[in-house]
Amino acid sequence: MGAKKIQAQPGERLYVIYDGNCNLCLASVARLKDLPADCELLFIPIQQIENAGKERRLAPGIEKLATEALYEKIHVADESGRLFAGADGIVRILRTVKGLKWISACYRIPGMKRLADRLYRYVAVRRYDWFGSAEESCSVHGCELPERQEGENKHD
Repeated sequence: MGAKKIQAQPGERLYVIYDGNCNLCLASVARLKDLPADCELLFIPIQQIENAGKERRLAPGIEKLATEALYEKIHVADESGRLFAGADGIVRILRTVKGLKWISACYRIPGMKRLADRLYRYVAVRRYDWFGSAEESCSVHGCELPERQEGENKHD
């Protein structure tokens, strides 16, 4: 059986739950925000959900998931609470983005779902090693250089 095709509905809202400490995730979200979509994409970092404590109602359906499960892969929730995780979540987003919908059609090719899931897991497990963590990056105020010692020549 093939994957069930889910089309974006006009006026639809999707909640994208991502790791706000992952540089790859942050760059992907920033890019997605610039692309036109057929629905409203709401981006929610996992850390915001953690801070909400027991009131984890920032996105429908996520209260069913443990925080550890949220960190393992991206999750996309629709307004009815259906959850799409990992490669399924990425494909769910791609189905809404103008100019990228054709990529989601490749997901229906036999064997592609399994390949996409494996590739997603491979990258997700290594995302901090390969792309780093926002906690390790410069602050929002910019990188700070070490202060010069008095008497140092600026032109050395």
